[in-house]
Amino acid sequence: MTTVILAEKPDQARSYMNGLGLKHTEKQHKARGKTFLDDDTIVVSAAGHLLELCEPEHYGEEYKDRDNLNALPIIPSQFDYNLPKENVFLYNEIKNAVAKADRVIVSTDMDNEGGAIAFNILRFSGMLKQKKILRSYPTALNKQAVVRQFKNLKPIDKTWRDAHAAIARSRADWMIGMNLSRLYTSKLKNIGIIGNFAVGRAISTTLNLICQWQKSIDDFEVQPIYELDGSTLINGANVELKSTIREVGRENKEKFIEEIKKHGLSKKKAYGTVALIDSNVKETYPPIMMTKGDLYKEMNRVAGWTQAKSKKVMQKNYDDGYQTYPRTDAGEIPLYEYQYLRDKFNDFMQIIHEDGKYERYDMPENKAKKYLVKEGSDDAHYGIVPTEKLMDNTREVTDDQRLMYEVVVRRAMTMFIKPYQYVSNRLGVSVSGIPMIAQNNAMLSKGWKAILLPNKRKKRDTKKAQDPQQGMDYAKYLKKGDRLVVDLKINVEKTKPPKPLKSIQIYDKGGMMERAYKYVENQKYASILRKTKGIGTSATRDQAMASLVAKKYIAVDTKDVITVTPNGWLINWLLCGSEVNDPVLTAKWEEEYQRIDKGQTSASNLINSTAQMIYNEFDRIEKTWNTQKTVNYYQSKAGAFNKKVSLGKCPVCGSDVVFRKDQKNAGKWDNYACTNKDCKFIIWRHYSNRLVSEADVKKLLVGQPTHEFKNLLSKKGTAYNAKLILKPDSEAGTYKLKPYIKPDPDRRYDS
Repeated sequence: MTTVILAEKPDQARSYMNGLGLKHTEKQHKARGKTFLDDDTIVVSAAGHLLELCEPEHYGEEYKDRDNLNALPIIPSQFDYNLPKENVFLYNEIKNAVAKADRVIVSTDMDNEGGAIAFNILRFSGMLKQKKILRSYPTALNKQAVVRQFKNLKPIDKTWRDAHAAIARSRADWMIGMNLSRLYTSKLKNIGIIGNFAVGRAISTTLNLICQWQKSIDDFEVQPIYELDGSTLINGANVELKSTIREVGRENKEKFIEEIKKHGLSKKKAYGTVALIDSNVKETYPPIMMTKGDLYKEMNRVAGWTQAKSKKVMQKNYDDGYQTYPRTDAGEIPLYEYQYLRDKFNDFMQIIHEDGKYERYDMPENKAKKYLVKEGSDDAHYGIVPTEKLMDNTREVTDDQRLMYEVVVRRAMTMFIKPYQYVSNRLGVSVSGIPMIAQNNAMLSKGWKAILLPNKRKKRDTKKAQDPQQGMDYAKYLKKGDRLVVDLKINVEKTKPPKPLKSIQIYDKGGMMERAYKYVENQKYASILRKTKGIGTSATRDQAMASLVAKKYIAVDTKDVITVTPNGWLINWLLCGSEVNDPVLTAKWEEEYQRIDKGQTSASNLINSTAQMIYNEFDRIEKTWNTQKTVNYYQSKAGAFNKKVSLGKCPVCGSDVVFRKDQKNAGKWDNYACTNKDCKFIIWRHYSNRLVSEADVKKLLVGQPTHEFKNLLSKKGTAYNAKLILKPDSEAGTYKLKPYIKPDPDRRYDS
């Protein structure tokens, strides 16, 4: 008997080999030997999607010219796949191994794409219906998890249904991208607007949501907020009271004044009666375990890491077997993970140097169930926690790996430390029938919050320390029915615009992509998006963000703040009225996936409806296209964008200089460049071993030196301190950064 285990990628395969006790080399992606599964067990790996949908030119010579609008739309009667040359060897290895197998265990990643990878390989190798196929779900890659995974094999049926949905989605997305990207890129090129104007369901919808947010900021008008506040003295301390009389907007000023007069509160002082007084001890339990987006946010909080850096380290810790599956949609964990985390409490606490400081707390069952996957759930995406493989001091890992591991361990251990406790004090005073409330909280015990790492940029909160009513128990000084003198004051505040978007707010758990349902008026589709957690998955949302940057639809500055580019505004404007960038389309597709998953429909229905949508889009553009309006709109957005993000004028040509982020190399080649595409002026953000800030660039562009950098490295490796300044480079025809030498007023120069 022979069992073949199909992994998705080589690192994953080697983890399976380790767990099953199969000998292999450091680079090996295939191994064979005896295991508890079978006397002859073969582990073999793919490398993601070995087979790819063919490019348009495969379907006809007329599609080779990307600017040939007459050839569009491209709607294949049958979708063909291509096996790239670099994947032929792996594919043949898998095919030959499966041909000898009595059963195949699909052990690719747990998401729909993992199922689609295995389905396509087995289908094209002709083995899909010839072999007994089972499914294993990899939640972690340490030895214990691998053994557990292969001792709990599942039927393949659901994986294949998920695969069909994923394949249908990929084909529909292909049709949208290949047709509409060519359509818009070519039409804009014909009127002198050059760029790669890619269109896609996920990126176009996400861009639309970002544009709506930005427009709400641009269109925001400050409005006054009218409030009636009060204050009273209790035991010598001034206590602030908030009333329920509140109006927003200039047009409501008279209404606000009338309400005050109606209740006889126009004077500066009034008498009030204590109507409510209580003091309650409350407990707060820790949040559920982290998803991928949560971990990105936490690493940014404690260490200032970028999303790209967190993603890289997170994957490395998973591949090395220290953390569970990194592409998670949910924070709940299986019972067995909860149990081993509890059992290894002392070991984990020792690793984070908190041993002996806390006694393990066993959470009540009714509270613990919040953290656990519901019984019978087949969701394969669980929260990120440390595995049984401990990252102790003997492990050879990087400092970055160790820091992220510590963050993950500390978050996991919060489940086994007592709740955060505080006392909540409330005072309600009735003034002429109007309730006025004072409330304060005082910490009793930090509990689980004590083991979380502090914020990298945490500032001391001196306000709370100086507040005399902090923690005041009003019941010590008052009782119901007591009369108080209340000082009244009309307070006028201003409404605040929405804050600028940061990229983490787009793809993070609870972010804009997940909460796309808020932008949908149709309750049916809003409900679908809410249940399916919006656009994309946590595994793909950050990819959508990276794509928006790569396509130059948005720019992300050094503080992670998003700005929509002229290209982004333009393509979103052109898609106004289209289904493509509407969240409802994703909801409709999700509805179709569910029907495919239940066997109620076939993937061809989704393909056919997408084809019709593309025909509709071509008709819409034909009827609404206006060259002059398009050019005018683009130019207005370009001028506003350059003015908004400009750091100064280019010393070579006088155009604006802006920050440009390098997405492909985790920021390695970030730079400040001229917006004139024909100008070569550029300042690299990394100079020697230091970062040049935007503040420094603003100084440089007006001829001033930067702040003094410490420990710059010369070409010979010598450390030195220096300010930097821009100096002309006659050979390159531009400017270069050079150490600044302050002129010596006492030095005499020859004429």
